[in-house]
Amino acid sequence: MATLSVSHSAEMATCVICHVPLSAHQARTGKLCHRADCRWQYSLLQKKNQVCRVCASPLSIQEWTLGLCISPDCRRFAVVEQAREYHERRVQQEQKLWEQAGQLRQQVLNRFGVGEPDAFQLAVIPAAVHRISRLPARRRREFRDYLKPLIDRAVALSAVSVIEPDPTMESASMQETRLSAASGNACACCQGSCCRGGAYTHAYLGVETLQRYVAEHPDQQPDQILAAYLRYIGKETCEGSCVYQQADGCSLPREMRATICNDFYCGGLREFWAKVPATGPVRGFFVATTNDEICRAALVDEEQMLMMSAPPAPGD
Repeated sequence: MATLSVSHSAEMATCVICHVPLSAHQARTGKLCHRADCRWQYSLLQKKNQVCRVCASPLSIQEWTLGLCISPDCRRFAVVEQAREYHERRVQQEQKLWEQAGQLRQQVLNRFGVGEPDAFQLAVIPAAVHRISRLPARRRREFRDYLKPLIDRAVALSAVSVIEPDPTMESASMQETRLSAASGNACACCQGSCCRGGAYTHAYLGVETLQRYVAEHPDQQPDQILAAYLRYIGKETCEGSCVYQQADGCSLPREMRATICNDFYCGGLREFWAKVPATGPVRGFFVATTNDEICRAALVDEEQMLMMSAPPAPGD
């Protein structure tokens, strides 16, 4: 059994089985005295996995479950090793996933006679896996009870303040427009993984969003604003997600959504942006994954999207 080196401070090294003092040579070369019986007993403990996996000392019954002795040095060392092993596994899993995504892109592009796969930038994004269910009346009431005082506050604040237009929304380059369109198609491939947080934050709606709506609809009273937001809640929704998330996407118009809903993009999309050329068409092959498995994929440019619900089998 291979062991990791951890130093324990002690006045005198003793045999881990019979506890007799060890000579300097014995202490340097192991944890056992010269007695054959001690070596036999220790070998039996190793076979039963009843020695510390860090320092290799025999374990008490209470320590068997963790496989670690009570030493703080061993506990710290084990935590570091566990983190390192987890990181290595994640790297290997991600590499495998990217290899599968690349193979899938090649298969799809071969079907369409595209000889240069890099013409469609590869991107790995999250995949939402939702079950459509009836929206409970309780959730509808909770949402209404949250929204009503928020609207009243937004109306009161808007009466004494002016909402300035967001300068970032005033103009966009042609390439930014193309990138935004392609990103929207990629989000359709994901189907709303980031929307799950809306179940616990009431669609991320806050005073600022409602102030903006009030400024754009100055003729509407608070009850009309409330009715406008409630109107877009359907009878069914994606289970465990935002009340506005339905099978075909968000039912709330973009101009009524919280700023974060319009501005947030996942890490996979941001990586895609960083690799897109500054000029020319914006094309991508997006692979949506969950639990390190490919759920669906989409061949995307700024004008259209071809969705695949499952990876085609080789040779199809």
